[in-house]
Amino acid sequence: MTGSVVGVDGCAGGWIAVWTTDGGETLHSGRYWSIEAVVDDHAAADTFLIDMPIGLPDSEPRACDSVARQRLGARSSSVFPVPCRAVVDYVQREGDAAEYDHANTLQRERLGSGLSKQAWNITPKIAAVDTVLREAHPTPDIRESHPECCFAALNDWYPIAQPKSTASGRAARFGVLDSELDGWRDCYETALDEHYRKHLARDDIIDALVLVAAGQHALTSLPPEPPTDEAGLPMEIVVPDVDPSWHQHLSVAEQ
Repeated sequence: MTGSVVGVDGCAGGWIAVWTTDGGETLHSGRYWSIEAVVDDHAAADTFLIDMPIGLPDSEPRACDSVARQRLGARSSSVFPVPCRAVVDYVQREGDAAEYDHANTLQRERLGSGLSKQAWNITPKIAAVDTVLREAHPTPDIRESHPECCFAALNDWYPIAQPKSTASGRAARFGVLDSELDGWRDCYETALDEHYRKHLARDDIIDALVLVAAGQHALTSLPPEPPTDEAGLPMEIVVPDVDPSWHQHLSVAEQ
């Protein structure tokens, strides 16, 4: 069990955060316009688990993304290539004046492949988190995680093949939350009632909830000894440190 954890995910209307009070007995959620507001409002939290790239590649793709894709199998496409450090630095300098074509060129020069529009669309949020980690004093403990990896880990390391956008995929993830996070359903329904879908999607709430569930366990890094980027930030994805039952059975059989 870790200390107090805030699960954070980006959404169309800013950021969604989920956290516990009353010694972990009660779940709450809130939508914020900036990551700085999330951190300021939860200054007493021990850890923030965030679904947003942190350590950024410079000359080759991140190992943590490759490991995560291997773990996720059929859901590997949910881990997409992240923008390189040069792209994020460019967005931090230029702000709203930054252009996709130039960012795409920087990505090709550094990593040998282009920048997807999906990655480009969240680059301002990546840049915002990067700024907080490099400039805030004291530096908050914000660690990158991935909801699909967390769902897999909490599902005995069986990835949930169906997308969250489908009824079956949502039901499978709800089953994991049922077993891991008391009171999640009330928190989920309250968040749905309080926000327009154009600002906060169902998937965003589900992702923030599973990050809180992940934080109730000890955490481990993918890869186990992550390298750091040129800004000194770890290129890692943290997940619940759960040893799957099938692995335990294999270990016994091998003895």
